[in-house]
Amino acid sequence: MPKAVDHDERRRHVTAALLRITEREGLEAVSVRTVAAEAGCSVGAVQRYFSTKDEMLHFALRTVVEAERERLRHIRLGPGGMPFPDALRATLLELLPLDARRQGEARIWAAFYARAAVHPEFAAVIDELNREARDNLRIVFAYAESVGELCSGQDHDALAQLVLAIMDGLMWSVLMRPSGTHRDHLAAVDAAVNLVTGRSK
Repeated sequence: MPKAVDHDERRRHVTAALLRITEREGLEAVSVRTVAAEAGCSVGAVQRYFSTKDEMLHFALRTVVEAERERLRHIRLGPGGMPFPDALRATLLELLPLDARRQGEARIWAAFYARAAVHPEFAAVIDELNREARDNLRIVFAYAESVGELCSGQDHDALAQLVLAIMDGLMWSVLMRPSGTHRDHLAAVDAAVNLVTGRSK
């Protein structure tokens, strides 16, 4: 009897190969052919799931987003968890691409942003993820304000947009200087937390 094929697992296997290439050589080295070689399968096998590089990139971004969500799940805010300033700092630090794995993930984000500037279908995915992030941040801000850990009367929509802009800016800054000590990036995280929370050092 033929063995059942787990198509989701095959897609994840191909995506993992794409991410490994991106970590080592950057996204410019990614193609259907190079991903097939890295995954140890034929070009036809890859094309069964992803007919183009853009399709692979779409799935890879979703994989990266889920990996980030999983890493952030241990950061707990509220009773029994971290105070809001500490949780915000932990989140910003977790999302900084300071190791090879996260740099590979950040390159996927960067490639997606570049394509979003000219391709509406990529822009729609970025908009969807940004809306989700803003919704989550607004919930966090409302809680932090209710317990006195965020100054009252702030525009939570504008604050959420500011935090997302800070995250994006830090990501690009690290990608431009991947071999630096990142001391200034860590200081920027602290400055961002102080700015958002109104907390002085």
